[in-house]
Amino acid sequence: MQRTFTLLFCLLAVSSFTAKQVSGQDQKSSRISINASAQVVESIEMVTVRNMDFSSVQPSQQTISIDPLSDSNTGKMIALGNADSQIRVSFVRERTLRHVSGTSTLTFTYEIAGNDEDDQSSAEILQTDNRDLTLNSEGQYYFWIGGQVNVENAKPGNYNGDFTIEVEYI
Repeated sequence: MQRTFTLLFCLLAVSSFTAKQVSGQDQKSSRISINASAQVVESIEMVTVRNMDFSSVQPSQQTISIDPLSDSNTGKMIALGNADSQIRVSFVRERTLRHVSGTSTLTFTYEIAGNDEDDQSSAEILQTDNRDLTLNSEGQYYFWIGGQVNVENAKPGNYNGDFTIEVEYI
């Protein structure tokens, strides 16, 4: 037992000496310098110009589809930011819509078209992955939101849901 205690004491003494020796050298020959800088950029403002408009569903209708490239019922949004800046866009393609007075749900599959010009017909379909785009010379980028939902077994009534599109500077 005494041997173990002596060995442990010797190891602690050597460790303590080595730590003091190294830290003493660090104090004599090392200097730490930290430089920090930050760039503050303006935020990107998202303006909703028009909400998606679903006309009344007919009893025999199975799906509702809004083409983001050509349908006048699309939702429309504009991203406003610094002119000619690069942005990254991402969104979740499928979202659940909930019946306002019950437990019924529908799954809406979003499609988004984007363009740096206010021209829906020449916009391009955006994918859900992070996509690098550029704001135009006036700091604008346009989005048209459409998609599809199967209403074949839907309970009559109103359904609500949220759509989130994330736009950030890169």
